[in-house]
Amino acid sequence: MNSHIVIKDCYKTYRHDQDKARTPEETVARVKERLEKLKINILSETRRIDTGRLDIPVYISLCGDDATRLTGTKKQMGKGATPIQSEASAVMELMERFSFFSFIRRSSFPLLPYGEVASEAVSPEMLKQSVYDDSTPLDLCREFLQDVPLRWTRATNLTRGEDQWVPIDWFYLINEYNGPAAGNTIEEAILQSLCEVVERHVGSIISYEKRSTPLIDPASLKDPAAVELVEKFRRQGIELYMRDFSLDTGIPTVGALAYDPSTFPQLSEIIFTAGTTSNPEKSLSRALTEIAQLAGDFESRTSYRPTLPKYTSLEEAGYLMENHRTVSIGDLPNLDHDNLKVEIERCVNALRRIGLEVLVIDVTHPELGVPAVYTIVPGAHFLDRTRDTDFAQHAARTLLQSVPIEQIMPHMERLLHLFGPRYDLTFFLAHSLELEGRPKTALSLFLQALDQNPDPREIASIYVHIASCRKDLAQYEEALEALAQAEQFNDELKEIYNLRGFCYYQLKRHRDAISAFEKAIELDPGSAIDYANIGSNLRELGFKQEAIRLYRMALELDPDIEFARDNIARLEEAMEKDSTAA
Repeated sequence: MNSHIVIKDCYKTYRHDQDKARTPEETVARVKERLEKLKINILSETRRIDTGRLDIPVYISLCGDDATRLTGTKKQMGKGATPIQSEASAVMELMERFSFFSFIRRSSFPLLPYGEVASEAVSPEMLKQSVYDDSTPLDLCREFLQDVPLRWTRATNLTRGEDQWVPIDWFYLINEYNGPAAGNTIEEAILQSLCEVVERHVGSIISYEKRSTPLIDPASLKDPAAVELVEKFRRQGIELYMRDFSLDTGIPTVGALAYDPSTFPQLSEIIFTAGTTSNPEKSLSRALTEIAQLAGDFESRTSYRPTLPKYTSLEEAGYLMENHRTVSIGDLPNLDHDNLKVEIERCVNALRRIGLEVLVIDVTHPELGVPAVYTIVPGAHFLDRTRDTDFAQHAARTLLQSVPIEQIMPHMERLLHLFGPRYDLTFFLAHSLELEGRPKTALSLFLQALDQNPDPREIASIYVHIASCRKDLAQYEEALEALAQAEQFNDELKEIYNLRGFCYYQLKRHRDAISAFEKAIELDPGSAIDYANIGSNLRELGFKQEAIRLYRMALELDPDIEFARDNIARLEEAMEKDSTAA
C-alpha cells in the first residue's frame, strides 16, 4: 500500500493576496460544479458577513446537513483581501473539514501490532519527539510498542522521500484539526497545510513563553495587497502591531495584534493572529485578513475560539506591543517561487535543518475529489498538547482511542508495569475499566490515583470520574459530593455540571438539575445534549411547551438526539389530547 502522493510541478496563476494555482473565481466554480453532482449535502450557501467598516470581506460557508452531521459545525469562515478570494477560502475550508473528518471517522484503519510494521513505520524516536519527551528510556518505549496494536495509515515522508506507516490516533490526539488543508491541486494543499502547522508551532512557542520578537516596519512593505490592507486598518484608527514570528524555522511567519481604542473593551476585542506562507508579505496579508475574519469589524464582540490566546486586557498582550527592535519585511526568510513544488521542497529543507520531518497523508474524499491532505510534523508545538506529557501518558491516551475496549486491559496494565507507578497511568487504567462497564473496580483505582501525588491541574478531572462511577453505581448523593470537590479545583469543567444535572434528575430535584445544565451551557453554548436535558426536566415539572422549545433548540444544534425528537412527538400528542379534552 502506498500513500498515493506524487508532487509535480505546479505553477501559480493567482498572486494578489494569496498564491494559488487557480483564480478564486475558478476555484468556487469548480467546487460548486462538483457538489452539484453529489448526493451528499455538503454546502448550503456562501454568505458575506462583515459590516463593511474595514472594507476587508469576510465570508462564511453554511454547511449542509450531511456536513454538519459529520463535522459537528454549521459554518466555516473564509478570509481574503477581495470578496471572491474570501468566498473561495470559505468554500475550501468546508471542503477541507468535510474531507478530513470523512477520512478520520469513516476510514477502516488496519489495527496491527507495532512490531509487524516497524521496519516501515515512524520510529519510536519520532513518537517521543512528537510529545517533546527527552527523558523516557528509548529501550522501554521499544519494548512496550512491540506488541501494542495501533490503527495505521500510509503517509509520504517528504523529508526522507519515502512512504511510512503512521499510527493515526497517536498524531490525531496531538494535532486534531491542525494540519488538514484542501487546495486546487495536491501541491497547493500540501504547501498550505505545512505552513499552517508551522504557523501554529511558532505561535504556540511565542505565546506560551511571551517571547519578545522584532516589530516589522510597515514602511518596508512593497506588495500592493499588503500595503492596502495595512492602510485599511490605519484609516479606521485601528492600532496594529506586526511582528516577525519566524523564529528558527527558516519559513516566514508574521504575527499580528490589533485593537480599536475607540471601541475596546466595551464593543470590541483584542485580536491576535499569525500567518505563514513561503513569502513574508503574503504571510502578513494572511495574518491581517484573519484579523478581519475574527474581529467583527471591531464594532461587535464575537464568539470565535482562537488557536492563539484571546487576551482580554492590553496588559496581557503587552509583550506583543513593546518595541525593542524593528526590522524590514525583507529581513524575514523568503522561500517564494513560481512553482509550488519548489516552495514545498524549500519548506521541507528549512524544517530538516532544525530536526523536523514532514509527513503528508492524502485525505481526499473519493466522491468529492477536491485535493486534501493532512500534514504532520512530529515535534511541532500545538496548543498545550505537546507540553506536560510524555511517551507513556500519550500511549495511554492512544490506547483508549485505538484499541477495542474489551482488548485494552492487558496493554494498560503492561504500560503501568513498565512506566509506573504513576497517578496518570493509574487514572487511564481506571478509565479503561470505566469504559468497559466496571465502575466499582474503576472507582477504587481513581481513588488510588488521588493518593499518588497527582498534578493539581488534574485533580478536578479525577473527581469527575469518581463521580461518574458513583453515578453508574446509582450512588447519586456520593456523586454530588465528588462533584463539589471537583468544582473546588476547577469550576470551568463542563462535565461537572452535566453530571450534577443528571444526578439531580435521578433524585427528582428538577429545578436544581436545570440550574446545573444551564451552567454547562454557559461554559459550552453549543452543548446540544444539555439543552435537551433541560427539556427533560421541564417535562417532568409539567412545562410541556417550554420543554418542546428546549428539545427543538437541542435538535438545531445536533439533529441526531433521538430522545429529543421522540419527546417532542409525545408532548405534542399529550398537548393535543389535553386540548381536545378541554
